[in-house]
Amino acid sequence: MYEVLKSLAKKLFPSLLKSQEDSLRRLLAWKYRGKRYQCNICNTTLSTFINRENGDKLCPRCGSVGRTRRLFSILSDSGTTKRVLHFSPPKALKNRLQAFSTYLYKTTDYEGEFEADYHYDITAIDCSERQFDLIICYHVLEHIVKDIKAMSELYRVLDVGGIVYIQTPFTEGELYEDYTINSKESRLLHYGQADHVRIYTSDVLVDRLRTVGFDVEVKIYQEDLDNYHGYKVQENVLVAKK
Repeated sequence: MYEVLKSLAKKLFPSLLKSQEDSLRRLLAWKYRGKRYQCNICNTTLSTFINRENGDKLCPRCGSVGRTRRLFSILSDSGTTKRVLHFSPPKALKNRLQAFSTYLYKTTDYEGEFEADYHYDITAIDCSERQFDLIICYHVLEHIVKDIKAMSELYRVLDVGGIVYIQTPFTEGELYEDYTINSKESRLLHYGQADHVRIYTSDVLVDRLRTVGFDVEVKIYQEDLDNYHGYKVQENVLVAKK
């Protein structure tokens, strides 16, 4: 029901929804008040998260999902000054990272779906090499036809010793990539989302990142189904180092 109402509101009242989002979320979060769980991004305690159809646990207060909360936990351990570039930044996470005194934090989103400082084409990033110490590239590469070119660009603009945190949807089987599947309808049918162009396996994505020069470590996280912060039960995060 939540997803249906959200979709309807976006279609009928997009500007109103955007301008009043914080107030509306405050009202929504009141329904979920409690002490059983906590969103570690907005620090709201909850009786329950909103369970989305795809299994994600959504925070009613800030809109974060499990993978975003996990990423924030990873990034919170950073204690040194870093020049950061964040692709397609979720609003709640962006707001928290902007407040980090150790981050020189810049954001980018090519399609304009997310509020961002820049609109870089990830296959041709408009800045000189070695500009960033940390890059966040979550759920981006599955949208990019020329993904090897994008990976080369990430490597180019990353400074020596820098890290890129990468995640995409993964399949346990084989890479699913067929460029004859090129309509929104067929991509939705085959990939599960109309703007996806492939489904990686973790091994394939690691191999492609290594071909452009990255050293890659796969971090595998596992949690109880009913964990406190609503993290995904299992997820892989790729840590690509230059």
